[in-house]
Amino acid sequence: MRLLAEAQQKLIAGKEIKFKLVETLNQSLIRRENLGNEPIPSSVFKVENDFIVGLKQRIIQADQAILRATRAVEKSLRTFLQARRQTRTLEILREKEHAEFKKDLIKQENKKLDELYTTRFRLQQEEGL
Repeated sequence: MRLLAEAQQKLIAGKEIKFKLVETLNQSLIRRENLGNEPIPSSVFKVENDFIVGLKQRIIQADQAILRATRAVEKSLRTFLQARRQTRTLEILREKEHAEFKKDLIKQENKKLDELYTTRFRLQQEEGL
């Protein structure tokens, strides 16, 4: 359960990182478009363009991290569900064993009661003779 929660947290964190990167990329694209409104040196445009290229690469890396985190969540979920099934199977076996134990206990009690009644009946018969 803990591993599943950790994997889900990593997935959420990866998605948040990608969201922020995409948001920054959109702002950078707008900023680059606005650079053409005024005369500026080409180096400023190149720096902005290089920044956008770097952001796109980081977004690709974030996508890969999200994919890995998704696989980890799926693996943890499968492991969790398998453990849960095994636990449920053990619970069912315990319930069956407990029911069998109660059944045997009732049989033993009934046997002892039968013996007691039989003994009491014989004693009454012997006293009556």
